[in-house]
Amino acid sequence: MPDRLRWGAVLGAALVCTVLPALGDVLLASAGAAALCAGVASARRAALLRVAAGLLWGALIALALLLLGDRFDLRYVWIYSGAELPLHLKLANLWGGDEGTTLLLAAFLSTLAARGAAQRRQCIDVAALLAAWYALTAAWLGPFAATPAEWLQKSASQGMNAHLMKIWMLVHAPLILAAYAWTLSLAAPALAALGGQETRWPGSALTHARRAWALLTAGIGFGMVWAFEDAMYGQVWHWDPVQTAVFAVWCLLAAHLHGAGGWRPGRTMWRWVPFAALAAAVLTAVAMGVTRNDVLASSHRYVGASTWAAHLMLAALLSVAGLAAWLQGLRAVRPIPSAKRLNLAAWGLRATQFIFVFIGLAAVAHLAWAFYASAQGLPRPDDLKPFFETLRNWARGSELPVLRAAFAQWDVDGYGLARLLLLPMVATGLIGGWFFARRLSARLGWITLAVAALACAAAFLRGGLLAGHYAGSGVLSQQIVAVLPRIDAALIAGAYLALGCAAWSLHGAWRSRRTAGYLLPLGLLHLGAVVALWGGLLATALNGYSQHLVNIDGAWQRAHQGYAVRVTGLDVDRASDGGRTQGGGSFRALAQIEISTPEQRVLQGQTLYRDARSAIAGYAGPVRQICEILDYRYARYADQPGYVLHPFIDRGWARDLQLWVATSSAVAALEGGPQAAQAVVVLRVLPFASLLWIGLTLATAAALWNAGYRGQAIGDEVNAWRT
Repeated sequence: MPDRLRWGAVLGAALVCTVLPALGDVLLASAGAAALCAGVASARRAALLRVAAGLLWGALIALALLLLGDRFDLRYVWIYSGAELPLHLKLANLWGGDEGTTLLLAAFLSTLAARGAAQRRQCIDVAALLAAWYALTAAWLGPFAATPAEWLQKSASQGMNAHLMKIWMLVHAPLILAAYAWTLSLAAPALAALGGQETRWPGSALTHARRAWALLTAGIGFGMVWAFEDAMYGQVWHWDPVQTAVFAVWCLLAAHLHGAGGWRPGRTMWRWVPFAALAAAVLTAVAMGVTRNDVLASSHRYVGASTWAAHLMLAALLSVAGLAAWLQGLRAVRPIPSAKRLNLAAWGLRATQFIFVFIGLAAVAHLAWAFYASAQGLPRPDDLKPFFETLRNWARGSELPVLRAAFAQWDVDGYGLARLLLLPMVATGLIGGWFFARRLSARLGWITLAVAALACAAAFLRGGLLAGHYAGSGVLSQQIVAVLPRIDAALIAGAYLALGCAAWSLHGAWRSRRTAGYLLPLGLLHLGAVVALWGGLLATALNGYSQHLVNIDGAWQRAHQGYAVRVTGLDVDRASDGGRTQGGGSFRALAQIEISTPEQRVLQGQTLYRDARSAIAGYAGPVRQICEILDYRYARYADQPGYVLHPFIDRGWARDLQLWVATSSAVAALEGGPQAAQAVVVLRVLPFASLLWIGLTLATAAALWNAGYRGQAIGDEVNAWRT
């Protein structure tokens, strides 16, 4: 009967919303009302949540069909899609806008709330209320609203944001949203635990936390791959405000997972585990609010979104509920007398939790400071605008005030935050390596800790691994020079952690087959995280670039580090491709390129320049595009929904290669001017970036494997064994 109820709601909602889209928003409001009723009354809670989940998933199916069918009479389809798009991108537009994203999140949350709803007898069900909050928000946004007649008269559709027209749109956004849903679901058990209503951490909540961390790691990884291909980033990470908020969520989830196994109320400092879980849920709502707020400069943005207040209000409500639960827990939970003092291993594990909490809250503090500074109108320091003086030398007089305003807009001080976090990362590596090594032998633990600590101290004081190989040819190299000793120490500490965990997990799996399925993925997870850290730090510190003026006649041009490049052709057209356009379609220039590597291999490919704008008077196209490639702040300033610049990328074990061709001067040829005989080429080399992709893959796969363990018993057993 429950399955019939759920599937009946799914099929009925899908049929109604597809045939009569005008009723779609009414059905969403009905789903929100059902979840709200389930949240405040235990009677028929499970049935109400099944109906709500069915209605929301049915509405999503209908919206997908309307997108695939080019139903531009629907406002959502008109704003985000285009007739010329391939089917997979039309489908990806299901989460291309705030309306669809909120609807998908509500569907995830309602499904999670429906599981086990019959066993939750408390008067207030936080899980159901979270589903109701986002279902009602989705209904308010109106994804099934009709397109205004004047919009249809202006154009058949607005078209897809050109930055989103990538295959990664199919995986990055839904992975992040699923991780957000599982993280938000931790709010209910965290509040119950803080209030003394849980005697042990629920096994289902532990599974949700593991899945949330795994999917968030995978989503961040796919986002890095995507960012590497777009001039809006050009690199895998730059402490964008949204990245900073998501990183804080990731850290709080990690802190929670390091203490959830064997948790009991009343033990020493027992509140840290539910606190970290609740803080992760709160910061998830904050991250979604930051994504939809335009106060800070950001490369992530739901253009025109108005729901940031709803997300921040939810974060505030969860925080107040957490305070109330904590006060209740002070009266309801009595400390458990300790039969024996905690050993050093237990304190090491606890120290790891504290460090992750510190790192996450430090990221939040930097984000909060940026918002505060922007609200107070504080001037942004010149050292946070390293590229501005170069830009102002050639900017037109009428453009200079706009450029100045763009660079005055606050964002997160990424280099300041990185300098702060490198030392806690070193501490985490040393503590973690010692923690695992001492499980093999107490003497081995202390000896290896002493060796690793001395190596970190030597690297920190004198420089070591990177200083001798640093050539200073990378982007913003002086900023990197300042932290090279800390990066050296972080690499050493990370290696110590990886080796210690790998040895412990292999030894434990060999001793006990019963725990092998838990210990092996745990070892791979830590190994993958460290390998990813190595790849990210090495690629950032040792990156190099050079720029060249190349004839479009196939002649080779020598580049740095033994490379040579040539442009063998340039295809220019103006055509409709389903992306944002202005007037007669988008301008596209495909440059055919070849690269000769130091190993005498010849790589072939193409680069893309797409722009919906016409030629601009006095537009120094190649110069501006080089500025975009080298500085993401200017790329944000120059960004338009119909404009993209993509490089040719070659990935290898020793390095990843980007080749950017600034072909914007070809706009003049398209509009009757002379065809450009030369193109400006920028070559960027990022050594050991492959370690980042390998590490992320290992960590995500191992985390998903680990998330398959549902029961609490295995966590209790391993927790007791290791402490």
